[in-house]
Amino acid sequence: MIYNLTLEASGRFQRCKLYEMSDNKAFRATVSYLFVRDLVHEKVFAKALETLSVKWNKALPIPRIETVGMKEVTELERLNMHNQMWTFTINGEAFGLAQIFKDSSPYDDGVELEVIEGHPEGANIPFMPDFPQEFASGLDTD
Repeated sequence: MIYNLTLEASGRFQRCKLYEMSDNKAFRATVSYLFVRDLVHEKVFAKALETLSVKWNKALPIPRIETVGMKEVTELERLNMHNQMWTFTINGEAFGLAQIFKDSSPYDDGVELEVIEGHPEGANIPFMPDFPQEFASGLDTD
């Protein structure tokens, strides 16, 4: 779990650098979402380590990355997406995440963690006609 915590922190740092390398709005929106979700995953691993009485923050200081200049990230943080985990379950199925990802954030940032039953709302998928030539070039119904 310490290794996973380190990987999530490294991923967040790399996404920060990628964000700075482009002005493309779609790219920045995507990288920002991944940046924020990496932070949540860090918190999950940190909370799991704390339940095992591991003092991870003594041996592994996770750097704070300032997000004030990253407007897409700050908007996702305003929506509290950096403190929410979804269960991807329905009908109140038992799920162990709620036993770990609870109470205050392991980063002492003054926020409460939240487990949400179900999955995040996604974008509508438009109905589009098939274009078989894109995936099987030159093939037809015959």
